[in-house]
Amino acid sequence: MNDGVALILIIFLIMVCSLVALTAFSLLATGVESGLGFSESIQTLAIAMGGKEWYLEQLENDSDWSDEANQTGIALGSGTFDITVNSATSGSVSFTVTGKVTNALSQTVRREVTLTANRLPTASKFAVYWGRNTGSWLELRNSTTINGNFWSRGTTDVKSGCSVTGISYCPSNKNVAGAGSYTEVEIDSPYPSMPQIDETPYSNSISSFNAYINTYGTNSNRSQTTDLILSGNVIGCKNFTSSGNITISGNGYIVAKQNINLHSTDLVSGTLTITPSGGNIYFLAAGNLKVNSTQNDTNVTINSGAYLYSRAQENDNQLVRVRKHASTNTEINSAVIIGRRRIIVQSGADITSSTLYVSDVSDNNNYLQITGSGTTVSGSIISVSGRDSGLIINRGASVTGLVYHWGANSGYTQINTATIAGSVVCSQYTNDRIVNSTITYDADSLPLAPDGFESFVSVDAESWDDK
Repeated sequence: MNDGVALILIIFLIMVCSLVALTAFSLLATGVESGLGFSESIQTLAIAMGGKEWYLEQLENDSDWSDEANQTGIALGSGTFDITVNSATSGSVSFTVTGKVTNALSQTVRREVTLTANRLPTASKFAVYWGRNTGSWLELRNSTTINGNFWSRGTTDVKSGCSVTGISYCPSNKNVAGAGSYTEVEIDSPYPSMPQIDETPYSNSISSFNAYINTYGTNSNRSQTTDLILSGNVIGCKNFTSSGNITISGNGYIVAKQNINLHSTDLVSGTLTITPSGGNIYFLAAGNLKVNSTQNDTNVTINSGAYLYSRAQENDNQLVRVRKHASTNTEINSAVIIGRRRIIVQSGADITSSTLYVSDVSDNNNYLQITGSGTTVSGSIISVSGRDSGLIINRGASVTGLVYHWGANSGYTQINTATIAGSVVCSQYTNDRIVNSTITYDADSLPLAPDGFESFVSVDAESWDDK
């Protein structure tokens, strides 16, 4: 709170300093009465600006925005400000700040600003954000198009046939160059910093899932060929394999000491439908967790409320794999998919409104990959792998939402022949290039409040009104 008060007072003092000069000019130009009116308008503007900063700090310290309420008569300087909440969800608040000053004639001068705050980092306002500079270049190659603004932490070469349709921002000691199409704007420091995700929600889940595996994994295999209704219970086994035309519903845990195969082995057929109700269904595998196969006789639908987890404890080839045959379907909606080592989504599988997260392990074969023509994923795609490449979107895959790859000193993202809508926020890019891809900024495609970004607040464009 003290920092917020200090900040809004600084803003207020800056505006007052501007007021002195501008009012003096106004007094000379148009007389005392109009000069005083202008003075009051500037004071009111400063109060509204201070009120905005004050409220944004309140949001930073609030874990749930859905219960935001109006606030009135908050004193600042020679006036007050009101906060009017226009709409609020857990991850987005639209609000209006009204600054007020009462003049010597008992007239109230008002200035309003309306804006929307989101629980996402400022870096997500760019179509592409390059956050770490190791002294290398970034190249846009082979007809790559960025539709929106671009932040270049170092020097970028926009090759012939490539383009950035928005503004290409870079530090004043770097540049954006090349034979392609772009508009460069150099800015002085401080530069927008690479936002670091809070991994606590994911590490807590991993610890909890590992405890379930340690406790409930057994040495008996389970073959599920009939409908299964969970009622808050835990089914423990060595390997879990589903087949036939079956439904898994209810809520509870399916825990495997080794692997979970959801219609993914070569000798099974039929349609699997997973429909959680009354809570979540957790599929927790110590080894692999595989969804569907490349055979032409299996379909898998996983509805909202499922968690899929691979511990990959035995070797560096274990993973979560989601795939399908060209003539079958794999559809996953509103799921959380966590791979301690790897996640691969391929062969035309469709995942919507979901979170995909890969953690960082100390050796190779640690990445999140979305690959193949017809493969589509939307939601939050998050990798903290320190590998090169630790996040891969390639071979015609399409992604919608937030694409995020953290790495303070390591971790590279490969984007090659991909279509992305939303925002790409990554530290560094494999081989210092983005190849044959189209990336379009789309605010409506971004998730409202992905886990790990709760402390961030970004603001949409402001709309001012005089009253």
